[in-house]
Amino acid sequence: MSLVDIDMRGNTEHAAVAADVHETADEDLEDRAARLKRMINVAPSYTAALSWWTGLTVRRTARVPDTRREADELEATLLDVPPGTRVTVRDGHLVPALGDSTVRLAAVTALVYESALRLDLDGSAALREGSVPLGELLGAAVHRATQVTVRVAGPVHPDAPVLYSQARLLLAGRPVAVVTETTYWCPLLRRAPATMPRYVQADPWPTRPGRRS
Repeated sequence: MSLVDIDMRGNTEHAAVAADVHETADEDLEDRAARLKRMINVAPSYTAALSWWTGLTVRRTARVPDTRREADELEATLLDVPPGTRVTVRDGHLVPALGDSTVRLAAVTALVYESALRLDLDGSAALREGSVPLGELLGAAVHRATQVTVRVAGPVHPDAPVLYSQARLLLAGRPVAVVTETTYWCPLLRRAPATMPRYVQADPWPTRPGRRS
């Protein structure tokens, strides 16, 4: 066997190992995305799901100042209010509460019917200040009804989206906000929790095709 043959065999073996490692890494990331998607679907709040996954307390930073405008027909239907009702639009990012605020975990846009929030003076001040996520601000009284969570196709990069979700927040059964969440790859690339919350474990976990349960 010549040195050329040896070199070619070595390169082929290394390429095969690299391909196996790459495939395993891709499967692991897809599994993480599927797990987080399930958490978001059944979470009592989006912030709770993201905090559990990252092991961090998160806070909100405004992407643009809050604005007031009239709800269109679709928005009014989702909020169960007449078209033209004045609503507040909040557009921001969720970042670690401590440390580098440029580390963006997710983007969240909320369409809020403030008149139905029933906030006291402190709650109204916190809403205006903007660093507290809406679900956390409303507390245990709010019910999250997730309408859709989908996997987003695209590159695997910390600032690239991986999941898109939309939900309504309800107080005493009445819609008070429609929230749209874009989860970035950043939290999935950083870590994956060893255990799942009880609210996820309560339902059966679907077996992925080609994998053992």
